[in-house]
Amino acid sequence: MNKPEILIIDDEPQIRKLLEITLESNDYKVWQSASGKEGIILAAHHPPELILLDIGLPDKSGHEILKELRTWYNKSIIMLSV
Repeated sequence: MNKPEILIIDDEPQIRKLLEITLESNDYKVWQSASGKEGIILAAHHPPELILLDIGLPDKSGHEILKELRTWYNKSIIMLSV
């Protein structure tokens, strides 16, 4: 059986690791990205069931990434903020 996939787009390695450990221990497959551009590419190649998207990213704001994703991605996106 395939595990549901979740994409984490966050530039903080500690946050990505915490989310990865938590999600994988609950039987999810996790993809990770430290930048918005890379996150969009991963989402296009491996469309996840859910995206966890940080508002503050180094290359573009999470709001910009959200706008780009919403042109083709229609599943749930949860915005993360410190």
